Amino acid sequence: MTTNTMVAIQTQTLASNSTSLTSSSIPSTYTDLIIECNFGMNVIGSATRLQFNGDSGSNYSDTFLYGNGSSAGSSRESSASSIRVLGAAVGPNNALTDNATIHIQNYSNSTTYKSILCRGSSASKEAYAITGLWRNTAAITSLTLLSYNGSDTLLAGSTFTLYGIANADIGAYATGGIITQDATYYYHAFGSSGTFTPSRALTADILVVAGGGGGGSFAGGGGGAGGVFAATAQSLSSGTGYTCTVGAGGATNSGNSGSNGVNSTFGALTAAIGGGGGGGNSGTISNGASGGSGGGAGGNGTGSASGGSSTQTSTGGIGYGNVGGSKNSIQYYGAGGGGAGAVGASISSAVGGNGGDGTSAFSSWLAAGGYGVLNPSDGLRYIAGGGGGNTNSTGGKGGGGYVDGNSVAYPGIPNTGGGGGGNGGAGIGGSGLIIVRYAK
Repeated sequence: MTTNTMVAIQTQTLASNSTSLTSSSIPSTYTDLIIECNFGMNVIGSATRLQFNGDSGSNYSDTFLYGNGSSAGSSRESSASSIRVLGAAVGPNNALTDNATIHIQNYSNSTTYKSILCRGSSASKEAYAITGLWRNTAAITSLTLLSYNGSDTLLAGSTFTLYGIANADIGAYATGGIITQDATYYYHAFGSSGTFTPSRALTADILVVAGGGGGGSFAGGGGGAGGVFAATAQSLSSGTGYTCTVGAGGATNSGNSGSNGVNSTFGALTAAIGGGGGGGNSGTISNGASGGSGGGAGGNGTGSASGGSSTQTSTGGIGYGNVGGSKNSIQYYGAGGGGAGAVGASISSAVGGNGGDGTSAFSSWLAAGGYGVLNPSDGLRYIAGGGGGNTNSTGGKGGGGYVDGNSVAYPGIPNTGGGGGGNGGAGIGGSGLIIVRYAK
C-alpha cells in the first residue's frame, strides 16, 4: 500500500487569455489544498488575487515579502477584497516563466478563519512569499483567481493544478507519481521523471507522451507534437522500480529551425519519440524536422518545403503521430506541426497553418488527474496537439502552441507534448507525460 497523500483534483489550462479562473465544487474530503501554478501575465509587473466562495467583501488581509537578490521589501494589506497571491508576472514574450505554490490550510473546517501561504518566483523579476487570511469560518467550496485590476490577463497556456492533501492511504498498489483514482482504476501520473514501483505483481496499461518540438524562428513552422505510445496488459513485477523518463519540449533557436522534443520512456518499452522542430530561417526556406509528429515547414523564402514525417513506432503497443504541413512560395508564413490525431495544415496563402489536432483516445485517463486539455465542444480531453505556424494560426487540440496576429509565438502546454508555435521566441514545445493505470 502507498502512503502518497497528494491527490490531483483538477487541472485547468487556459485556452485563451483570461481575467479570472474559478475552481468550484471542491470536495471536503481533504485536510489542505495546494495549487501549483505555471503562468504568465500580459503586463509586466501585474498580479493575480484570490477570493473564496465568491466573497468580495473586505474580509481578507495579507503580508507580501519580495526580493531580487540586490534589494528586498515588504507590504501589507488589511480589510481587502482579496488576497494577493501571484505577483511579479512577466509579459508575453517571456510567457509562462512564472511559478508559484499556494497552500490553503484547514480549508474544509467550519470553525476557524482560513490561512494561506504562497511562494513564487519570476525568472525576470523577483522571488516572493505571501501569508494571507480570509476572515470567515465557512468551509471553502470554491476559489477564484482574478487579475489585480480586472483588465490585465493571465496568458493562454497558463496551467493551474489543484491538489488535495489526504489524511489516509488511498489504497493504491504502487508508489511513484501523482496518484488518483476513479471507480475502476488507480492512476499514477508523472509530469516529470521518476520511478514507478509496484508493491505487488500488477497488470498495467501505460501511456507515454514525448516532449513536443520547438517552433521554427522567423516565419517559422509549428513544432510537431511529441509522439504518443500506449501499451496494454503489461506485466510488472513486485518491488521492481521502473524508470519513468519524461521528455522536455524542444527549444526555439534564433535564425534556425526549432529543436526536436525529447523522448519519453517507461522501463524498456518502445519510446515515445520527441516531436519534430518547425522549419525556419531568417534568410531561406526550410523543411520541418521529422519526429513523433513532424514539424511544419517554414522560413523566409520563395521555394517550396515539406513538413517532417512521423517516426513514432508501434512495436509492442500503439503509436500516434502525423506529418507536419508543407508550404509553397508564400513568404513569411509557416505551416502547422503534426498532431497525434491529425496532420499539420499546409499553407498556400498569406496565413499560418494550424497545428494538427492531438488525440482524445485517453480522455478518461487524463480526466482522472485533470491532465490534458479539455475541449468544450465534445467534453473530451486531448494531448499532443501540433503547433501553429507563423502568423495568425491556432494550435491543435491537445496543447499545441499558436501564433497571434502580431506574430507572437506561444509555447506548447506543459505535460501535453504539444508543439510550440512557429516564430521563435517563446514557442518552445510542451513537456511530455507518463500515466500508468491498473485495476483496483
